[in-house]
Amino acid sequence: MRKLLGYLVALGVFAALYAVVMFGPLWLDHFSAKDLVNSTFNQFRELGPDQFKAELLRKLNLVDWATHQEQDEEGRMKDVQGLGLTDDDVFVEFDDRTKILWVKVNYTRRVVLKPTEKVRVFKFSVERKEKPPNVY
Repeated sequence: MRKLLGYLVALGVFAALYAVVMFGPLWLDHFSAKDLVNSTFNQFRELGPDQFKAELLRKLNLVDWATHQEQDEEGRMKDVQGLGLTDDDVFVEFDDRTKILWVKVNYTRRVVLKPTEKVRVFKFSVERKEKPPNVY
């Protein structure tokens, strides 16, 4: 019985380490995405409603901690830097009456599970809805 319990504990520790190695970077990157949205949110007064969404898209598509797949000229899929977001992935709404800015960013990340090479897609969302700093 003790031997079986020891094997189960070792298996549990191995599974936890595998999960941290495979999925930990995704969660750390999600915190980076939140930070990027928050820093851009704080620039709303300088950017204005028209430039805000374009700047947020630009920043998210230039991050160096994420890659996405795009098709090259020859039809092959290759990894490209950034999140690869489109205009539909970022929702921005500013209410002039209440001065509330609502920002929502949806994105996906792919993980290739080792050793099976199966691909798992994770969906993430960053949302913030409040009055930006220094907006009167």
